[in-house]
This record gives sequence, structure tokens and C-alpha cells, in this order.
Amino acid sequence: MSPFVLELLDASHDRKSFSSGLASVDDYLKQTARGHTDKGVSLTRVLVVADSMAPKPILGFFTLTPCMVEAAGWPEVPKGLPRNPVGAVLLGRLAVDASMHGHGIATRLLALARRIAAGSLLATGGIGMVVDAATVELVGFYQRYGFRSIAEDSMRLFLPTRSLITDP
Repeated sequence: MSPFVLELLDASHDRKSFSSGLASVDDYLKQTARGHTDKGVSLTRVLVVADSMAPKPILGFFTLTPCMVEAAGWPEVPKGLPRNPVGAVLLGRLAVDASMHGHGIATRLLALARRIAAGSLLATGGIGMVVDAATVELVGFYQRYGFRSIAEDSMRLFLPTRSLITDP
């Protein structure tokens, strides 16, 4: 049994204490994520220690949202896509609290995000998962898990639905 649990972000979570070391991501969690979740813009899920009490410290989080992309020419997309944008799932943010860096939390969060995205895409259709890496170093992180840059030197990466389903 895992010592961690994934929950939808709500008022019981301690957003103020979260610090990944990347201000733009931290600010999103502290100032915007809950409003987006409440309004249905996107869903933010947080990883916490199982049975923790409010305010629950956030070990890491990710945000998923449906999106439309013009993906013709992207690596590994099906041939013959329509001219108009097609559905995908955007991994908007993924971050780990600095106190948990080096403990495999990012890998765990990415695996959970992939599982949720695969379920959504299989239920509704769509070509895969898209992520806009916040830093050049993070491009390498996503590439280790099968994501491919959509163009040379692009911070936008893509993983086709079939890879979400078959890969770990």
C-alpha cells in the first residue's frame, strides 16, 4: 500500500507552503489552480501523505486540461488528420516540493497523469498528451518518458495516445 494518495486540490491542502523552486509554477498553485479547478477550466491533483490532516502538505501536483491542437507534422501523430484542430490532453503543470526532490515523486506524478489522460482520451477521443516544458532541463525529463519535441528546439512535447496506454 502506498504511503501517498492523489487528491483533487481543495481547501484542505496547504498551497502556501509549497515550493518547487520554480516561481511561475509555485505561483500558479498558490494563486490560480484552485480557481481553475472550481470553475472547470482544468483539474489540479495533489499528492499528499495518506491520512494527513488539514492543512495537508502538498508533496507535488499536476494539472490536466483538455485542449485542441493543430498537430499535422508532429512526430508520431496519425497521418491524415483533419485540417482543423484535434483533441488532446494538456499537462499544464507538474511540480514537486523541493523537500521531496530526488525521491521519485515527479516520475510517480507523471505516471498518474498519463493514466488519467489515457482514460480520458480512450473515452472521448484525442491524439495524445501535450506538455510545454517550463525549462530546457525539463525537456530532457519528459523525453526520458517517451515525449518528443514537436519541432527542433521546441519546449512543446507530445506523447501519442497509444504510448500513454502501452508504456509505463
